[in-house]
Amino acid sequence: MTAVAIAAGLLCAAGCSAQEGPSACPTEGCELAEPRTLGYTEPASVLREMTIIGPADDGSWPVVILAHGSVQHRSAVSDWATGIAAGGALTYNVEWPSGVGPAEEAVDSLACAISVAVDDAAAHGGDTARVVYVGHSLGAGIGAAAALGGAAHLDGCAVGAEADRLPDAFVGYEGPYDVATVDYTNDRAPLDPPGDEAADPYAQIGGNPDLVLRLLHGDAEDFSWFDIPLSASEDFADALRAAGYDAEVVLVEGGEHIEIWEDTPPQVAVVAQVRELLDEL
Repeated sequence: MTAVAIAAGLLCAAGCSAQEGPSACPTEGCELAEPRTLGYTEPASVLREMTIIGPADDGSWPVVILAHGSVQHRSAVSDWATGIAAGGALTYNVEWPSGVGPAEEAVDSLACAISVAVDDAAAHGGDTARVVYVGHSLGAGIGAAAALGGAAHLDGCAVGAEADRLPDAFVGYEGPYDVATVDYTNDRAPLDPPGDEAADPYAQIGGNPDLVLRLLHGDAEDFSWFDIPLSASEDFADALRAAGYDAEVVLVEGGEHIEIWEDTPPQVAVVAQVRELLDEL
């Protein structure tokens, strides 16, 4: 298994290089518009809404959807959203019911958020031909199932089923991609009963076959309350590649699981990886 080592010190932070394409930010990064909040279900709920931030200048900016980890809130990845937006993207930082674990409800919520974000971006001049989903921890584990097409249309989603949309690329940081079958609270014993099939990324392999996946994983000691081993990313990448996907594991030097705020190795690596994918889409 080949992992691409990323030295955080060699990566530029948000806005350090101009984005190529129809819309571009200056070297120092784009000035950002005032954030706005959008509910993605009807009736609206604070448990299912997203904060939208992007460049203040008009432009055909690509779309990036972000999801936080288990029992967190969207503020946990706000520095990711700011860095990505400053590089030239409409970013949608999603609040979702992560506390339910590997359940169909969680997958359907994230899939609805993706569809609503793309619909909103289209109404605001976004480049909806370039859509990247980014998840941290459980937001990556459950998000992978949603990005591969495992979700049903969520009842109450603010857009109809005809607007359902899958992303073009996926970036996960320390995702527990085996979360539907492994009990992380019990030394990774088999999960009994297992999670919903819709929430199992392995069960969704074969869906969304053109999805490009980059599975980032930190190499620093993990101080979170559970450990996500590198093998969780490596095994999932192996299965994806065997099915014909463009999937790579990216090792983030100095990356921890919880410390992901501005200028930490995970934040720098995620921002850089998203920019690289957007340049390629």
